[in-house]
Amino acid sequence: MTYGEFLAGVRERGGYPDREEALRVTEAVVVLLGTRLQENSARHLASQLPAELTEALTHDSGGASTWSEGEFLTRVGEATGAENEAVARKHAEAVCHTVKDTISGGELNKLISQLPSGYAPLFGYPELT
Repeated sequence: MTYGEFLAGVRERGGYPDREEALRVTEAVVVLLGTRLQENSARHLASQLPAELTEALTHDSGGASTWSEGEFLTRVGEATGAENEAVARKHAEAVCHTVKDTISGGELNKLISQLPSGYAPLFGYPELT
């Protein structure tokens, strides 16, 4: 998937009015997702996403954070200026669903297994909570 296709997927899922809004939300969520993952996992995930997302996903965050799904959504809300948790969830789901559609099933399994079960619905798997 190209970067343009990735952003188009986020834009469609999130109902964003333009590419710039999809780009802003994508960068915020990808940076936070990368911060939540172990460095090696972030690099593996980055290898299956458009190259333009590599730096945001693999930036040096000093090690993986241990945020719960709620803390992650709070940080998404802060990073995107979302007015409430429902909007922050919409942003996270738009990006995470697009990630899911971009990577292999094996990489998705590794990704979801590294996160607390509360993250699974963000990727479209509510039954895994």
